[in-house]
Amino acid sequence: MKIKRIITASVAMLFCAVILCSCADSSEVSDKSYNQSASGVTGWIDKETVEIAEDSVAYPSSPMLPEESVTSDSPEADALSERKIIKNKDMSVETIDFDSFTTELSQKVSEYGGYVQDSTMSLNSYYESSLRSANYTLRIPADRFEEFTSLIGDMATVTYSYEYVDDVTSSYVDIEARLASLRAEQESFLKLMEQAQTVDEILQIQSYLTDVNYQIESFTAQLKSYDSLIAYSTLRLSVQEVKRISESVAQLGVFERIGQNLSENLSDIGNGFKNFFVGIVSSLPYLIIYGVVIAIIVVVIRAIIRKNKSGYEKNYPNKLPNNTKDSEKDDSGK
Repeated sequence: MKIKRIITASVAMLFCAVILCSCADSSEVSDKSYNQSASGVTGWIDKETVEIAEDSVAYPSSPMLPEESVTSDSPEADALSERKIIKNKDMSVETIDFDSFTTELSQKVSEYGGYVQDSTMSLNSYYESSLRSANYTLRIPADRFEEFTSLIGDMATVTYSYEYVDDVTSSYVDIEARLASLRAEQESFLKLMEQAQTVDEILQIQSYLTDVNYQIESFTAQLKSYDSLIAYSTLRLSVQEVKRISESVAQLGVFERIGQNLSENLSDIGNGFKNFFVGIVSSLPYLIIYGVVIAIIVVVIRAIIRKNKSGYEKNYPNKLPNNTKDSEKDDSGK
């Protein structure tokens, strides 16, 4: 009986020890779980790291609004106080001395720390009153933009001016928030890469890292473009060479307007005759060639008509009109 009791007690104690060991193993396994995160990476990965990756993935998947992503204590709130403004202006000017204006314009652009983004120049035909024209796209530092555009008005006569601004503060802050979220996601994937144990896990993480890096580069390029447009304002300038500078009609009296219109009409008439004479003289080679061709055609047609007429008279003398026969008799003296 004592032996049976001892065996029974030993079995009970062994059973309790097995239960305690299984409980300890299950508690350790609960800290590490076989997970499939939002990024699709599977494996025995630390639970805390997976949660970080999932949180960082959630932001880029849904666009963040500036009002939601920026709090009153965040650095982005300070950025909102400094507006991101892009200044643009379109101008058209007239000048009599075209060469002097273009030379001075290039010098002033360099003096103000700007540069010429692109330019075109064209020469009009002699039928036009203006001789040459040019179009410029100038980039001038934003803090000196107003001063530079005022200087253009002193160098030539402004005929058109239109200024407009783009406030890109919201877009700028939104891109900064997206970049911060993407960089956090990038760090999370790098942590997952350190803990990956299989080739499949490594390849999956590299795929997602490539996509994140591409988005970071794209948003960074957008910020650089914004920074350039904000730092350097854009002036689109059209320059027209003229013989007379246009005057404002509102500043002229009645008789001055009449005199100006008469002067312009007489000038237009003179230019019309001049252009007509130039056109005739310059077209002489064509006129001569056309005249020779027309003369040859007329001679050939007249020769064909005479030949047909003489052959008709020879073959059909009885069908000639009476006056024709009489005239032939008078000529022969019969």
